[in-house]
Amino acid sequence: MSMAFISDLHLEPTESKRVKVFFQFLDSAIDKYKELYILGDFFEYWIGDDDMQAINKLIMQKLKSATNSGLKIYFIHGNRDFLVGSKFETETGVEILKDQYILNIENKKIMIAHGDTFCIDDIEYQEMKKEIRSDSWKKDFLAKSIDERINFADSLRAKSKKRNSNKPENIMDVNNEYVLKVIQREKIDILIHGHTHRPAIHKLPNGSIRAVLGSWEKDGWVAEYIRHNIELSSFSM
Repeated sequence: MSMAFISDLHLEPTESKRVKVFFQFLDSAIDKYKELYILGDFFEYWIGDDDMQAINKLIMQKLKSATNSGLKIYFIHGNRDFLVGSKFETETGVEILKDQYILNIENKKIMIAHGDTFCIDDIEYQEMKKEIRSDSWKKDFLAKSIDERINFADSLRAKSKKRNSNKPENIMDVNNEYVLKVIQREKIDILIHGHTHRPAIHKLPNGSIRAVLGSWEKDGWVAEYIRHNIELSSFSM
C-alpha cells in the first residue's frame, strides 16, 4: 500500500510559496499514493471553520479536488490547528483522526501522532495545551468575532516564540523514555510524528522505529511507507 505522511507545513492565510509547493505536492500525490496523512500544524493557525479567508477556501477546494479524485486524506490536529472541525471535514472530504491513532498495515502496528503529547518535559506547554483544548475554552473562543480570534492567535504565537527562545532545546523535544513506554505498551512497530521540526529516523532499543517529520521551511519533508518500511525524504522548496 502506498502511503505518505506529512506535517508542520504551517500554511498561512496569505498565499505564499509554501502553499504553492503544497498544491504541487498534492497534485503528484493523487497519482502516487492511495492515502495521505497530515499529522498536524498543517496551518500556521486555524481559528475556526467559519474563517473563510480566500486562501483558506482555496486550500479546502484543493483538498476536496484531491479526495474527489480518489486520494484518501486523513488529518490529526496539531497545536496550531486543533480547531479544524466537522465543517472542514464535510467540505474537503478529509477525515479527522484522534491523536496517537494506530494503523494496522501488513502485520505492522503504526502509530501516527502530531508529536506534542510526547514532549512531557515542557510542563508549561502541556499546562497551556490542557487549558485551550478544553470544551469550555473552545466554546468561549469560537464565540468571539473573526478579528478578535485572529488578534488572539497572533498574540499567542508571539508569546510562544518568546517563551521558546528561552527554553533549553531538550525540553522541547520528546521524552525518549516516555516514547518507549508508549510504544511498548501499545506494541507499536513504527511511530510517525511531527511537531519538533527535527526530521530523522530513530531505531529504538526494542527494535521499533520512530520517524520524525520535518517542517516545510527550506525543504519539504515526507515519510513514505514502502515495502514494510518507513522512508523519510526531503525536497527543495
